Amino acid sequence: MKPKIYKYLDGSGNQYNIQDDMRKTLEYVPVKPLSSSSGIYDGGKYVKTEITIDQFNKIVSLLNSAIRKSEIHIKDRVKMSGMIIVEEGGNRNAYILDPYSEEKFSIETKLREIFEI
Repeated sequence: MKPKIYKYLDGSGNQYNIQDDMRKTLEYVPVKPLSSSSGIYDGGKYVKTEITIDQFNKIVSLLNSAIRKSEIHIKDRVKMSGMIIVEEGGNRNAYILDPYSEEKFSIETKLREIFEI
């Protein structure tokens, strides 16, 4: 069975993939100008790195907390909103986070901290 994969898209559309497959990894897939809404924004360089168990657990805890807090979920993806995607065993669930929620801010702060962005 494939491991659970968490994907997080930040308010600018940059994607973070969090996975526990033999080793815990965090992958940053930045938006490039051609894909950005402005045509100018560049999210930087692609990075994939191994992370510690503590870092992995903290990120997953923040994501799961935001998933459980349905009052911060919104129906449609709007500029600056965050999105969590969970893929497991062929199933895929998505949760769109209010752009001004504390949970979105906490997730993005932790991810940037790990990559020192």
